[in-house]
Amino acid sequence: MVALIYLILAIVAAPLLFFVLTWTAVTAYRILFPEQPLPFEKDPIVVREQKTASGDLVPVGVREIREDQRAYRAHHLDKVPYHYEDGHSIGMPQAWLDDIEMRRN
Repeated sequence: MVALIYLILAIVAAPLLFFVLTWTAVTAYRILFPEQPLPFEKDPIVVREQKTASGDLVPVGVREIREDQRAYRAHHLDKVPYHYEDGHSIGMPQAWLDDIEMRRN
């Protein structure tokens, strides 16, 4: 019975101790040796924007697509008038409805 308790303790405690020590070592390393930021010219976002502006093809990920959509909405959809007074609206702008229609499944 005592051997079973020691076995269960070893099965549970050994991996837990390993992960805690690993986490402590990695955290200490990250604190003592922080990452150095890339130079501005080598930043992937800057490189992508420069290549896009010059017309080159650039591989993009989900983050870049979302940033481009957010920038598009900030520059185009904010110019659409939308009136909301005293809890009543006169309806949604047509650009908003077109955007919903484009995004539907």
